[in-house]
Amino acid sequence: MTATLLSHSPSITGVNDLDNFVDVSGVKEENQVSSFEQQGYVNAGSSGIGARILFATDEWFATADNLLKDSPPVFDPDEYCEQGKVMDGWETRRRREEGHDWSIVRLAQRTKIYGIEVDTAFFTGNHVPAISLQVADLTHTDEVAMVTRFPGALERLLHGCVQGTGASPAEVQQAEEACGIVTWAEILPKTNLLPGYDETRLHYFTLSVPVEASHVRINYYPDGGIARMRFWGIPLETPKPRGRPAYVPIKTGTRCTVVSHKEAIIPSRQPFEYPELSSEVNGGMGLTCSNKHYGDPWNLIQYSLGKDMGDGWETARHPNRPSILVKDPNTSLVDSPLSDWCVIKLGSIAEGGIKRIILDTKHFRGNYPESVKVEGCFAETTEFQECEINWFPLIPRCRMAPDSEHVFDSHQIVNNERFVSHIRVSIYPDGGLSRVRVYGQPGDRQ
Repeated sequence: MTATLLSHSPSITGVNDLDNFVDVSGVKEENQVSSFEQQGYVNAGSSGIGARILFATDEWFATADNLLKDSPPVFDPDEYCEQGKVMDGWETRRRREEGHDWSIVRLAQRTKIYGIEVDTAFFTGNHVPAISLQVADLTHTDEVAMVTRFPGALERLLHGCVQGTGASPAEVQQAEEACGIVTWAEILPKTNLLPGYDETRLHYFTLSVPVEASHVRINYYPDGGIARMRFWGIPLETPKPRGRPAYVPIKTGTRCTVVSHKEAIIPSRQPFEYPELSSEVNGGMGLTCSNKHYGDPWNLIQYSLGKDMGDGWETARHPNRPSILVKDPNTSLVDSPLSDWCVIKLGSIAEGGIKRIILDTKHFRGNYPESVKVEGCFAETTEFQECEINWFPLIPRCRMAPDSEHVFDSHQIVNNERFVSHIRVSIYPDGGLSRVRVYGQPGDRQ
């Protein structure tokens, strides 16, 4: 193909000049298509519902954020600023470096795109001659990997686009390399645009095959301005970001065995040689407690696993808890005596001692106790008078983990050969437990 060298052409001063100076093949005029909005599609490129610009090569005259506005473009012929004429759209400088201008849009949510609307309103002598569009459908991990490589990503996140700025050639190259780590698909090849007169400003493009996308790359050829751009489609479910694993302050060690409820095998669901004396089915009872704002201690003795947080014993946040928590350097536990407690009567007296205790924080992920202490007593009378009871330790105060079973076997339980008729569970400073399971050797006395 032989290129023809042209001299500078006259300006396009009206729609009558278009046929002489602009190749408009492939550009659709407003009366050739119906409105995407009337067809029920949603504009995923709306800043009003969360779309945003992640990177732009140049924002000297007007920022790329303007492309995503829901309001119609406005124009004041007498308004100027430090950069020049005030324009309501994304307008870049007259390019003097190699390449072309481009930007990355993060759609409001993953969308199946059916159509695109481009509005060059009021950009008559400075509109973009041609554009192309590419899309990517990214996972949260892919998006983070790309965006964190964009120069100025943090500043843009905090402050948005800044008029009168532009990326250096080195920064543009860095952003190109960031885009290169993900896969892009072209949905609109290089296509001519018309200037922003009333009769020619609106451009509609219907995709022959709808595409699913989370991000759009807008390519200007080579520079100029566009007022608005809209990406019409049907919203799709957006995968939630992969969460970080919950912080687990205690793991299996000498104090106990910690088993998350995410594991396939849960200790309390496995056979054990001694009966669960605390269980309601074996006669256990939840007698009394210091606080039951969100749940009754009776729930602690159910045989089943807790169905939710309401199916457990949870106290109110302690009103006198310290303003700033401080750990005891010797125990690594919070240095505070504040606690709530409950008392459970065993269905049978453990005359052969306590063989296992399971403290279960199932469903309690943000409100499990910092630590728990378990004590026992032997009350020979059927009438329980707490003021007359001498409690002895079974499990010294021990750190807890969220949504887990904490298994204390006999060698991890002190006074494990003493008779036990009742236990007292103290939680520090407050919080919730789903179940308390006490296993032991029953005797003849009830």
